[in-house]
Amino acid sequence: MTRDICLHLVLPKSLEELVIDKLLQHPAWVGPFVTYPVSGHAAPEHIASEAERVRGRADRVKIDILMARDDARQLLAQLQADLPGADLSWWFSPILDSGALT
Repeated sequence: MTRDICLHLVLPKSLEELVIDKLLQHPAWVGPFVTYPVSGHAAPEHIASEAERVRGRADRVKIDILMARDDARQLLAQLQADLPGADLSWWFSPILDSGALT
């Protein structure tokens, strides 16, 4: 399987476990992935909590997944169906090469 893209997902911390569970349900699509906390910057009306509005940024989780482009599109469609209205942003980045040093 050629993993030619990195799918980047940015989502509210409250959705982290749910989205990870969804990813783990699709081992044929989802390659290795990492998660880490990030700060999201957006217009105040897109920031959920009052404390985050005061700070001017929202607590988010970023997930980076190595995948094949067609599988990523299927995964996004599945997430859209399973999580309608979720505050989830995504984008693709090309993978020029990858591997592991063991």
